[in-house]
Amino acid sequence: MLNREECEKACMYLLKHCYETDAPALENGDKDKTYTFTPSGFEESEIFKRLIEEHFTPQPLEFKNLKPGMWVIDMWTRTISKIKRIDENRNVHLNVQEEYDYLTPFKENRFYPIVVPNVGDKNEKHI
Repeated sequence: MLNREECEKACMYLLKHCYETDAPALENGDKDKTYTFTPSGFEESEIFKRLIEEHFTPQPLEFKNLKPGMWVIDMWTRTISKIKRIDENRNVHLNVQEEYDYLTPFKENRFYPIVVPNVGDKNEKHI
């Protein structure tokens, strides 16, 4: 599994090697020509940096992002749970390990996203 440092190093490598110039190539060894290089792919490297940050430092889910069927880490109980439903009073109905259900009020910084692979699917799916 990749670690944060490897991902950040790869991102920086790509950024360092993504430059473009509109200057003509050096001809006949003319060393008096000057070149202006501008980063190409800078916005894309910023996307990768945000992805690395989200992956290695997950942020808590906001209430508006909770959906029935979503798997979450409940930091209060230290369990992985599946959201069964969300009611009008901002209560979250959770199913824990398919054994029991419980109702809990939504609290900030309590629920975090997780990645659960689909059985039979080679790719991980964000839920």
